Amino acid sequence: MKMRSIQRRLIGAVLLIEFLSALVLTGVVFLHERETVFHAFDIMLRGRTDSILGAVQDAEDAGDNVILDLADVHSPRMDQYRVQDSSGRLLGSTPLADQLSAPASAPSGTIFMTRLHHRLYRVLVLDGSRKIDADEPGGGVTRYVRILYAAPVRRVWHLILHTVLFYAFSSLLVMAATALGLLWTLRRALQPLDGLALGAANVSAGAWALVVPEQARQTTELQPLVAAIERSLAGIESAFRKQQQFVGDAAHELKTAVAVVKSSLQLVTLRTRTPAEYKSGLERCQEDIQRLEELVRQMLTLAHAESQNSPADSSEDSVTDLMQAAQAVVARLTPMATLRQVSLVLAGDEARIPVDTAQAITMMENLLCNAIQYSRPDGKVYVAIHPRDEHVYVTVRDDGQGISPEDREHIFDRFWRGDPSRSRLTGGYGLGLAIVKAIVEKAHGEITVHSQLNLGTTVEMRLPLATKSASRDHAETLNIPSS
Repeated sequence: MKMRSIQRRLIGAVLLIEFLSALVLTGVVFLHERETVFHAFDIMLRGRTDSILGAVQDAEDAGDNVILDLADVHSPRMDQYRVQDSSGRLLGSTPLADQLSAPASAPSGTIFMTRLHHRLYRVLVLDGSRKIDADEPGGGVTRYVRILYAAPVRRVWHLILHTVLFYAFSSLLVMAATALGLLWTLRRALQPLDGLALGAANVSAGAWALVVPEQARQTTELQPLVAAIERSLAGIESAFRKQQQFVGDAAHELKTAVAVVKSSLQLVTLRTRTPAEYKSGLERCQEDIQRLEELVRQMLTLAHAESQNSPADSSEDSVTDLMQAAQAVVARLTPMATLRQVSLVLAGDEARIPVDTAQAITMMENLLCNAIQYSRPDGKVYVAIHPRDEHVYVTVRDDGQGISPEDREHIFDRFWRGDPSRSRLTGGYGLGLAIVKAIVEKAHGEITVHSQLNLGTTVEMRLPLATKSASRDHAETLNIPSS
């Protein structure tokens, strides 16, 4: 993958803008300089043409003609001129002036460009007049002349180009200075980011503390990034610690369960036994293996519930009617409740939630199992499901022995079983409520527990209602997985 540098891109963008600005400025300077210099050149051209007109004198002949007094002509060597009277008679010209021509209809003061002997000239057309014998009666005779005066513009263009090149070279120097200044400024400005990256690179599984340079923490643009990294690291550290704890607890539980199975087998094979004793020992081993299987199943269920990329998440059709799932769970657990002399009461309305059917059943089954196990004889377990606005509110309440305040803080922890005597009574592994919480949080819901000793426990959940209907038919009979 090709790496891209923000620093280089910023410098390149600024230099590109400066380059385009320099081009525009150079173009403006060129147009302004050309207009200014040629305006001054035209004024000079008019003055030289006027001097040629001043050199037109009375010829003092019988025809009262005019002549061009060359002694009064002081034009530069490269300039060209052509002087004619009104009849077209040539009064004077330079060697190259034979190539000068202008339309007879061209008004006086016309300026145009022409090429003489491979040189570019600027030509002025000037019509003038001279009085002949002005002291005679009648005021004398007026003679008209036309002057074509041409001057080379090579030096003019050199002056214009010299000015334009000066501005262009100055712009390049400014661009070079800007590039160096930007490079220095950006390196200093990015130092807090480099320090933040170095601090983040030092974070590891053994050292979660993010050491943020004070300069980075005081930089306004980096404050949201610092806060986001710290929040992310705190969440990752918490998840990592929980995962470590889960792995340790799971290993301990599995080790204990395997040790029990091993002890049962060793006890059977310790000495020769009767067929009845072998059968009893094997049945005890089978029960131990079933408990081990149940532990593994619950661990897999919890891992699946906490997975963010499970197949159920990727499907838009993972929608379950929570009331229908609760009815199926109540039907399944009724024999267990009857055995414990506990009544199950279910009330509410249909509510579709964005949870996989199997997980919805597991969630309700774990809640009702806990409520049944910890209810007193002749007690009741109430289940209410009520959709309201964009959420469904679920309440599971029992009138059992309740949970102490110190235990209430840990009821969602994995492998936590509270009172050992209660654990032995129920035979659980402390994963049921952890699984429920994982399913609820995965659906972006909330779960809370309220309990008082000897008065009972109430579990309240708030889950979002599904925004899209499932493509499959949820009215079919639900198949409850075996536990």
